[in-house]
Amino acid sequence: MRMKMALVFLPFLLFSSVSMNQMDSDRKISAVHPEGNVHTALAKMAAALAALKSKVSVLEQETEEQKEELENVTTWREQKKDEISTLKNNIEGQEWKRVQVDAQEKNLISLTDNLKQQLQVSANKVAFSASLLNETDTYTGPFAILTTLVFKHVVTNIGDAYNPQTGVFTAPLRGAYHFQWCISSYEDETTAAVLVKNDQQVFSAWEYRGFFTTMNDDMGVSSASNGASLLLEEGDAVSLRLFPLCVIFDYGLHISSFSGHLLFPM
Repeated sequence: MRMKMALVFLPFLLFSSVSMNQMDSDRKISAVHPEGNVHTALAKMAAALAALKSKVSVLEQETEEQKEELENVTTWREQKKDEISTLKNNIEGQEWKRVQVDAQEKNLISLTDNLKQQLQVSANKVAFSASLLNETDTYTGPFAILTTLVFKHVVTNIGDAYNPQTGVFTAPLRGAYHFQWCISSYEDETTAAVLVKNDQQVFSAWEYRGFFTTMNDDMGVSSASNGASLLLEEGDAVSLRLFPLCVIFDYGLHISSFSGHLLFPM
């Protein structure tokens, strides 16, 4: 047992002896060369300080770069903030304009509807009445062919469907219309006229003065009349036409006339 303890303790003694010897040696070297050690330490400290300054310089440069980047980011954010504000104002302006356009559109739709209603009401009101001439004691005819009579003395023309320049009535809408006419002659003249729808002859009125009629009747004004209700399409034309070799007489009392009106639309 003692042998084992001796073997264990022996290396410890040897290590302690070596350590003490190294310390003594270092003390002797320091005592022999004290200035060299100081210079070495100072050189190491200077090198460490230079390295530290270099690191500080690098850090300062990085800090400046980051500061510049931060300023750029701040400037960019301010620009984007201005752009966003401008876009917001534009959107609000566009919304206001859209509201105004919507209001104008509604007004236009309302006006259009009102105009359509007015036009529909106006179209449903159609009537005219006219006599043949404005002058007094005047004959029209005779002509060699069937001729449209132009009733010039207009007393009513609601809807402006009758044209006093051509003597033609043009239907403004599809519907049932009623027409009446009266034609007159004087002394021994014969008068005859026919109502024409487009080119179709409908009804006629005649007043014939022949030899025996003249001998047996007093001479003067005589008249004939007729009427018809017609289904007309929009744009159909209606007129009264004088037969060939006949005359029609009119004067200040307006005894030869042509009238028509819309009964109801269809």
